[in-house]
Amino acid sequence: MKRARRARFFVMKMVKINQLIKQTRENWGENPDNLAIEVWLAECVGKDKTYLFINGEIEVDGEVEQRYWQGVNRLMAGEPLAQLIGYKEFYGIKFQVNADVLIPRPESELLVDLSRKFIQENCQNLAEIRVIDVGTGSGCILLSLAVVENQVKGLGLEISEEALKVARTNLEFLKIEERVNLKKSDLLQEAADFPADIILANLPYIGTEKFNFVANDVEKYEPAVALFGGSDGLDLYRKMFDQLQKFPWKPRLMIGEFGFGQAEIMETVLKEKFPEAIAMEIINDLAGIPRVFVLKW
Repeated sequence: MKRARRARFFVMKMVKINQLIKQTRENWGENPDNLAIEVWLAECVGKDKTYLFINGEIEVDGEVEQRYWQGVNRLMAGEPLAQLIGYKEFYGIKFQVNADVLIPRPESELLVDLSRKFIQENCQNLAEIRVIDVGTGSGCILLSLAVVENQVKGLGLEISEEALKVARTNLEFLKIEERVNLKKSDLLQEAADFPADIILANLPYIGTEKFNFVANDVEKYEPAVALFGGSDGLDLYRKMFDQLQKFPWKPRLMIGEFGFGQAEIMETVLKEKFPEAIAMEIINDLAGIPRVFVLKW
């Protein structure tokens, strides 16, 4: 395997955009991450990608060029683009992210889609729909749902104070503080007095022994507290289910995301913990991989 060459710094007084693109390809080669590099170049220039290709003869100064090459070196080392630029789009909304939160994944949008479907089919006459998001991280799931469904009154729970700071920044940016509260909590610990219609959960589900499917760059750059969930990856879900069993109320709907290969064991756990549930379903993501459980009461 050829070793990736470290990007050189071509710090000049002025350089054309198309020269930067050419120099990048000479050093980086044809790579699937070229898209990330082009997004980073657009970020440095302060324009979108279309601008880069239409205006390739435009010159940028040495400061922009130096920032660009510094970022390319970080991308080449495996750092996620989202951490480099400081945000990730989720459900059509830009969310601030950093090394303290899990980077939002497209497959997690399924939790928002399924929640909206339930709301539109069952809750149209309700003035308020209470939603709890367990392990809220950046807040992307709960806040996206609250943005698109005005009836939602949400509670985002997160054990990491650093992650909560990111979620609060996103909440303030979206200006829906009157409908969403964020609270430090060990899973559902602080939720007993917030009887919810819907519980959403995207808990850490990578196993330390079984189901340990995690890319090296993800493990290196994203917080372990947001990734690993015990031996088989489902310990935190078991703990959350035990907490919910002790509550005087049950939600009408609970949706949770899990990992590759965990569908069978998740189904077994759900049947054991909630035999009284009126319906249970495992939903595939767009790649056809079992990804989400849906439980109804």
